[in-house]
Amino acid sequence: MDPSLRPLRMIRTLRLLILLLALGAAFAALATEPQVFRLEPRKMAGIEHGKAIVVKGEAGPQPHRFLIDSVNSLMPVTVLLRPVRNGDQVGIKLTKYGWNQPLRTGETSSKPVSFKIRTEGEFQISVDAKQDKTPYRLLVWVGDEVKPELTPVVVKASEFKGDKKSGSIVLWVIAGALVLAVALLTALVLRRKSS
Repeated sequence: MDPSLRPLRMIRTLRLLILLLALGAAFAALATEPQVFRLEPRKMAGIEHGKAIVVKGEAGPQPHRFLIDSVNSLMPVTVLLRPVRNGDQVGIKLTKYGWNQPLRTGETSSKPVSFKIRTEGEFQISVDAKQDKTPYRLLVWVGDEVKPELTPVVVKASEFKGDKKSGSIVLWVIAGALVLAVALLTALVLRRKSS
């Protein structure tokens, strides 16, 4: 082996070792980060309006994380968490931006926890429990868009159905107030000129 190639070989070996250490650190970080599951509600039998999804799982200290997107503020959303066994405590957190910034939190004991929300875009759900392998059921229902019926603000004069007498009285009151204001301003101006 040529002695001039030894430093190159050492550098390649060192690069390979650094790459393996970096990959090991990346895999260790992935192993500690909880996995996020995207939930896609679908039409279900027995649900007339909207879409729903049911998640069956076993919670523990490491949270189960879920993401729901494509929601707008005209869609009502209900998130319901219940333990399978009475008395089990399962915690839930709803977040919008960061997992460590919950907007709503709750914990089950003997009855389910339910949140009714409206949001735009996406939101996140985190489920955990103090005891490992605590069974739970999570239901997420996303309702159909509720489009309110708005009456037009501007209408044609021929379609106006207001009280015609009260309209004319209002106009007379406004006209009288304007005449009074002009008279007061004229009196003030004439008074200043005379002094």
